[in-house]
Amino acid sequence: MKKKLLRIFSSVLCLCMLTTACGGGTEDAGNGDDGGEAKDTLTIAVQADMADKDPINGSSTNDTLKIKANVYETLIERTVPEGEYKPLLAESWEFNDDATELTMTLREGVMCHNGEPLTAEDCLFSLRCLRESSNTSVTDHMDLENSYAVDERTFVIVMDEPYMPVIANLSFPTCVMFSQKGYEEGNGDWANMDIGTGPYTWGEWSIGSSVSLVGFDDYYVEGQPAIKNVEFRVISEDGNRYIEVETGGADMCYNLSGVDIEAAEANSDVVVFREYTTDNCYLSFNLRNSPFDDVRVRQAIAYALDIDGAWEVCMDGVGQPAEGLLPSNIPDSIADVDSPYHVDYPVYEYNLEKAKELLAEAGYPDGFSCRYHVGHMAVRQAYGEFFANALGQIGIDVEIVALDAATNSQALKVEHNFDIYTWGISATNGDIDYANRFFYTDNAEMDALIDAAAMEADSAKRSELNAEIQQKVLDECVIVPIYQQEDIHCYTSDLQGFRNGAFQAPLLKYCYFA
Repeated sequence: MKKKLLRIFSSVLCLCMLTTACGGGTEDAGNGDDGGEAKDTLTIAVQADMADKDPINGSSTNDTLKIKANVYETLIERTVPEGEYKPLLAESWEFNDDATELTMTLREGVMCHNGEPLTAEDCLFSLRCLRESSNTSVTDHMDLENSYAVDERTFVIVMDEPYMPVIANLSFPTCVMFSQKGYEEGNGDWANMDIGTGPYTWGEWSIGSSVSLVGFDDYYVEGQPAIKNVEFRVISEDGNRYIEVETGGADMCYNLSGVDIEAAEANSDVVVFREYTTDNCYLSFNLRNSPFDDVRVRQAIAYALDIDGAWEVCMDGVGQPAEGLLPSNIPDSIADVDSPYHVDYPVYEYNLEKAKELLAEAGYPDGFSCRYHVGHMAVRQAYGEFFANALGQIGIDVEIVALDAATNSQALKVEHNFDIYTWGISATNGDIDYANRFFYTDNAEMDALIDAAAMEADSAKRSELNAEIQQKVLDECVIVPIYQQEDIHCYTSDLQGFRNGAFQAPLLKYCYFA
């Protein structure tokens, strides 16, 4: 019966999936079909329109980043799935002995889209603009007032204290470099500026319909991009995006719907790529209020949740049941079976009798009533219904609260008007500190651990501290991870060289048509 319900929800499943992937790459240009004229436009069916052109203050949603990442670039690139930090605009970087200064050296020959060379001063200006933006957290612990340029290609970021995640932050998609001259001439109006360094420049934007990009002739890597034009076509209906690929109306489909996976995998003219993200969806509690300030109540709820069974019913084979507090593909995650600190999950194995015992011990033998905020995503609403039924078996009467994204965020983050809720957690920049900050509250011991881990330059010691943080969160049952997310794309078999990039943004500069 539950399987039948799944089809209702799976059509919008990919709205909550994070991190994208496709196979290897090449820098060879594409050839025309049957000796004809080379195809020079890549058409991609996308779920939603780009929200804005602003790379530092603007939207960082999955759909928008997929487009912006081809126009703007960061100093450092995080590779997927390896999770390695590699040169992009910077050819090298080095800490001083006490990790209070980070010297960055730019690669030669980087040009901005307005025709100006990218300089060290441009990079410092970019970082200072970011410090004043709504995404200021990626400049944490940078003393930008005292940072300085050494020469045209070298600059020093002064740190107010050692902070190892600075490397990951420099790979964050809002931490882009651009022309200071272009920014000042454009009065900071991103809607009318094209001053990035990426392989593509802005083309036409028909709001609600399509976005086009044009290959940048002065891109610093010879032969890239091989495909000179890209068009993102907005097709909000999940099934219709795959139909566009199947019928030749599009070359690629982002966020393939779960209900279309089987058909796409059976189509010999279509390639399907699937990759687990670094995101877990979880259930958590309002620890400010009774009864959720009692660890026994939280643990009782965890024991009452059948994590594997919920995934079977709600996910249609997409993603996987949570394998730990954080996914195993995040460095220092204790879900990794090769970690010396590995912990099997779930810690609180499905056990209704144990759940009832803990509730009674906490003073709630007959249960209680609570509100469960599930947000607007259909898959999370499906999980909410499943878990509401499960909690009813131990006497907890659950009222499902489904709100739009903005209202739900206001209730959770500002008003704290909720009992339990579902959300997502990830090391979005690739460093576990990004996830650790979720647990940074008023607990002095935990906060000190998180700070110590971020400042620790010795990788082995840092791993030990990160493991201690995760173990404390599990012991206190602060969150109950429920499933790991997965991104799924498909593209026509004549498209080659597609590479996955970080932050769910495929690297289109490597693509070519065979």
